[in-house]
Amino acid sequence: MQWPASFQKKIDAAFGEAGRHYLEGLSDLISHYCQEWKLTVEGPVPNLSYNYVLFVTCADGTPAVLKISVPNDDSLYEIRTTEVYRGGGCAALLKGVPEDGVQLLERLSPGTMLTEVKDERQSTERFCEVWRRIRQPLPQKPTFRPVGEMGRAAFKTYRLAHPYGGAVPDRHVQLAERCFKWLETNGELELLHGDLHHQNILLDAERGWMTIDPHGYAGDPACDLVPFLYNRLEGKPVEDVLSLRTEVMLEQLPVSREQLLRACIAMTVMSACWYTEEGNLQAIKLQNRITDWYIRELNQLG
Repeated sequence: MQWPASFQKKIDAAFGEAGRHYLEGLSDLISHYCQEWKLTVEGPVPNLSYNYVLFVTCADGTPAVLKISVPNDDSLYEIRTTEVYRGGGCAALLKGVPEDGVQLLERLSPGTMLTEVKDERQSTERFCEVWRRIRQPLPQKPTFRPVGEMGRAAFKTYRLAHPYGGAVPDRHVQLAERCFKWLETNGELELLHGDLHHQNILLDAERGWMTIDPHGYAGDPACDLVPFLYNRLEGKPVEDVLSLRTEVMLEQLPVSREQLLRACIAMTVMSACWYTEEGNLQAIKLQNRITDWYIRELNQLG
């Protein structure tokens, strides 16, 4: 079976040897699980990224999604998180095999992305509805990775790669470290989706807006607001959109302004450090601009 060149390139760049091994066995995995679970393949989703995702139909006629990931901690925690959500605001896990990185998930229909809601206020309000629906206390078992540890690892990697400074200002990194520490000591940690933004929120005809693709972390709940805030800002008046999205969240959600701004600084700087690994200077520049806006807002608190 031939895989799209763009998909192969992403897998190779992200996972190296493990990704190449994954691609070599992907066809056999698809055949095995389609036969074992009696699935009829309709075809791949149009926007493949770092997982191979197929629209399938179960033996009883139920439409579903077969998702096959490179088996690693990320795919394991995704399965764990989806199990905890139990279909409450998130597409439910029908079957999962963590050791193979395989998931059979319910299909959301029509599956319209939140990107199609062009009005910024309406889009943010729909996001807030989903955020409220998926809030979960942190379970004692299974355990989840602290988001702060992910941030500290990103900052360490960035500093090692740029010992004399790089595209992300060191003052941003230092402040982000302090913000993660503040968030870890000033409230209860919850289960985080970890990647809650426009493209991971889809419309279901029966249940309204739902999320997909959780990453699964432990952290301050405000951290789950940030990927939406800094997402899809290209070509827009950045500061105006950030201000509107922030104010809607503060109006509708149980988070304080300081809590939200510190989460924004921590998560946005972490994202900027990740972009340096890809050499994406345009994205880094935007993340730095966003961080500066958050810092100005935080400084106004006194």
